Amino acid sequence: MKTQVMAAAVAALLAGAAGPASAQVTDVEVGLIKADVNGDQMLSKGEVVLDAMQGFVASDLDGDGVLEATEVGEEMAADPEFTDNDADKSGGLTVDEVVEEKLADFQAIDTDGDGLLSLDELNAAYAPKE
Repeated sequence: MKTQVMAAAVAALLAGAAGPASAQVTDVEVGLIKADVNGDQMLSKGEVVLDAMQGFVASDLDGDGVLEATEVGEEMAADPEFTDNDADKSGGLTVDEVVEEKLADFQAIDTDGDGLLSLDELNAAYAPKE
């Protein structure tokens, strides 16, 4: 009898596991996973700045410390997210301008003021535009 109950329980578990496919991982979730150095499923200021610095270095193809339109693409360089952060209006972003922008974004997204960005806060900040 015990064996039959156990077999039924295992069958039920397997049937549940074979149910509908799970939802796909969103871009926000991927970004969180990639930037979350310590694996706590939250982003600290340090993790956000580190991620921004890694992205900056990877994008600064000529290594001159400035992201220009030729490195990020004309469309991105014309985007207000890029142009508004160009504090000195040089047409490119320095590492200081990128870090300043990321820290301002951090403050705006951290709605509960705990010094960490949760998936809920990130989803709210980067909700798809309708």
